[in-house]
Formats: sequence, structure tokens, C-alpha cells
Amino acid sequence: MSGNHRYSATVAQASSGSRPSQPPSPPPGGQRPAQPAQPPGVRRPPTPPGRGPLPPPRPPLPPRPAIPQESYDLYVAYPCATEDDVRRIVGGEGEQYVELENLYTRILLLSPALNTRFKDYARGGHPRYGGGYKSLAHRRGGGKTPYTVASIEPALGQLVALGLYPPRIALDVLPPLSFLLQFRFTLSGPFMSRDDETFYIHENPLSKEAVFKVPYVRPSTWKGVLRKAASGLSGVQSGAVEPLFGNPREAEVGQQGRLHFYPTYFDGLDLEMINPHSRVTRAGTTPIVMEIVPAGASGFFTLLYTPFDLIGLAPDSRPARQEVARDIVLTAKAVAAMLREQGFSAKRNRGFGLAAEQISGDSRGGQLLINGFPYPKTTFRTLDDLVRLAEELARQLLPG
Repeated sequence: MSGNHRYSATVAQASSGSRPSQPPSPPPGGQRPAQPAQPPGVRRPPTPPGRGPLPPPRPPLPPRPAIPQESYDLYVAYPCATEDDVRRIVGGEGEQYVELENLYTRILLLSPALNTRFKDYARGGHPRYGGGYKSLAHRRGGGKTPYTVASIEPALGQLVALGLYPPRIALDVLPPLSFLLQFRFTLSGPFMSRDDETFYIHENPLSKEAVFKVPYVRPSTWKGVLRKAASGLSGVQSGAVEPLFGNPREAEVGQQGRLHFYPTYFDGLDLEMINPHSRVTRAGTTPIVMEIVPAGASGFFTLLYTPFDLIGLAPDSRPARQEVARDIVLTAKAVAAMLREQGFSAKRNRGFGLAAEQISGDSRGGQLLINGFPYPKTTFRTLDDLVRLAEELARQLLPG
């Protein structure tokens, strides 16, 4: 058989669906047959390296339904019972609800999908096209999430403009020897604290401030974890913790503590997945997705100490200064231990709720100020510097 006949036979086998036993030989002259022409007007999208072909274009959304004029219920006006409803609420394509400017409102409107067969789609979106709640609270590849950009950052700007954050405290109007501790810290591990929201698209919502919907640490949380850290320090004198934090709830006589705590607002939100393992099979069971504040986010810690129960003593008397000197050292050591070792978040056994040693913020660093006691050094740059500064202030309070 000549070369032309062999090549024609091979092409005929390929057209009929059978595979030749050997690879086809090129025709004489080394030229291969021309590839079939692509239909006019059709452009094949480039295939990313290392990936399969791109998915076909997503079908467009149908026209949005009319909002009932007689209803004042937000969930009636913006239903979430179908996949198209989810796409409209999430936004970013086609006929979306452009009037829903608040991103947290969009997330709340996804909650009715929990009672439909589109529950998983409302949470995680489409496997190819994305969308759903996940596209609002997480960004693939890292970086700021849509919720951080559209909700948290504007809210923090409002808090700063109102003078609410970081807290501004007039220390000079408080009792003598009151002190203020304030610094900005950065998370070295994620932070999680469950919210009280009962109707939410996610099973594990992060604790958020009621008005601005910014992730935060409640003052009561700071008080509880700091009290535990102070009680666990070695060498703590008997009865030194109660004056700072007050008597326990089960005590017969109630007493207010000298420490007052303020909320900490964080500048980021993301999603974290953990996969609990069975103790029997050592295999993963059901992955759990949680809203978290990611590592690298930051917030202000603010603590105020007022020795209201020492007002009857002269500020320069030795008994009053002994109390304050003991309290300022114990407070500084407890704060450092809480942030570096103990943690202040749920899932602390997994490294959640820890902070970096370095203090972040402006050039001043952290501040430790005592009312009525001027001292040249009042700033610190690390948690170790905080402890050393507190010990130096305690020595200056008790000369000799």
C-alpha cells in the first residue's frame, strides 16, 4: 500500500470511531491536514493553564418580581425561596436588589432559605459560579472579604467619627491614682465568639455589635478571661484578685471591682473550617464552618482602674499607694498572660484568641497613664514592655 493510501485508511478509521493500532504517519512532505474551521462568530475562550475548560455562561436571571405594596415586612418584600431569589439577594449580577445597600441586611434575608431545598446553595453558592453567603463573608485567595470592605470598615469609620472608638476617657476627673491602659493589638490566631442571633443563615455566627454589626469582644468577656488569667498567675497574694474584679456572684456580700472594661471592635471577618475526627476511626466526620476574625486583624484593648474604695485615704499615703502598686503590676501581668498564653476566644485549645507580642498602632504605641502621678515614660511597644513599665511605676509609687 502506498503512503497516500495508508494515510487515507488511517483517517477513515478515525472518522468511523475505531482506534488504529499505531499512530498515523504524516503525509509526504511532512504537512498535516488542516484543522476544521471554527464556526463564524464563535470565539473559544482560552483555557487557564492546568485547568479544564471554562464552564458555560450562566443563564441570566429572569426579571425581578414586583415588591408587594401592601406589605411592610422585609422578608415578604424580598423572599428567599428559590435559587434565583438567592442570586438577587447576594447581588453582583443581573436583576439584583440594588436598593439593599447594607450587606448585613442581605445576609439576614438569606435566612428563610433554611426551610427550603436551596439551603446549601444559599450558604455555599454554586460549585462553579460561586455566590451565596460564602461569597459575602469569604474571599478565595485571601485579602479583605466583601463584608469587611462594605460593612466593617464604614462602621468603624462611624465609630471613630462619633468619638466612641477607641474610647476617650477623661482621666483627670476620676479619683487620684486611677490609671488607664490602652493599646492596639494584632491577632496571631483566629478569634471566635458565638453570637446571640437566632435566625441566621450560618450555624456559627460571630458575635457582632448590635447596631454597627462589627465583630467585637464584649466587656463581660474581657472581665471573665482576665480574672481567670490573674487567678492563675504564680505568686499572687491571697485576696488580691477580688478588689480588681469584685466578689463572685455566689458570694453573700456583693462588691464592685476596681477594673472597668470596654468593648474591642475588630477590623476583619472571614470563614474558618474545622473537621472533627472520630476517636474510633480517626477519620474526619462532618466539616464545620465558622465565622471568625482572622489572624492579622486588630483592635483596641481599653481598661480603666478606679480605686473608688480608697477615696477616704490620702492619695500620697502609703496604704493607698501600696494597693495601687500591687494592682497595676497584677493587671499588667494578667493582660500579658491572657493575650500571649491563655487566649480570650472560644476554641482556645486550638490556638484561637491569641495576640502578637508586638503592639500595633501609631508611633505612640500603648499607653499606661496614672492620674495625679506624672512619670516621664508612659508608653510601651510590646507586652513585655508593658509588664516592665508597670513594675517601674510600682517602684516609683513606693520610694524607699
